[in-house]
Amino acid sequence: MPAFYECQIAMETILGIPTAPRFNVYDIREKCEHPPLCYDFSNVDKFLLRDDVIEALGVKGRKWTECNTVVHLFLLFDYMPSLSPKVAYLLENNVTGLVYSGDKDFICNWRGGEAWTHELEWSHKSEF
Repeated sequence: MPAFYECQIAMETILGIPTAPRFNVYDIREKCEHPPLCYDFSNVDKFLLRDDVIEALGVKGRKWTECNTVVHLFLLFDYMPSLSPKVAYLLENNVTGLVYSGDKDFICNWRGGEAWTHELEWSHKSEF
């Protein structure tokens, strides 16, 4: 079995499937009470389905869904390139920023944020 599929099986064992996570991937202390996103977005859904909001957003004739499974599955294979050079450029030009990662967040874990910020190549790396 190719390594990719072994990794996918391991992830499904730990996480579950995208439409039914085993735990809340945004707060690992919680169960996923409202799959697939784990939170109750019904108020957001009601708001985004209002005629005045649809008109203001310019999306008349389009259907709103909070989580499209087909789109989500296709995006699983859309890996983002490193934006480190762009972050370094901003820092070199005195643009300040905040890297925020929750300590209970599985998806954007703080250890990953800590690691890339310490590895970022820029003129004040040693001071950081």
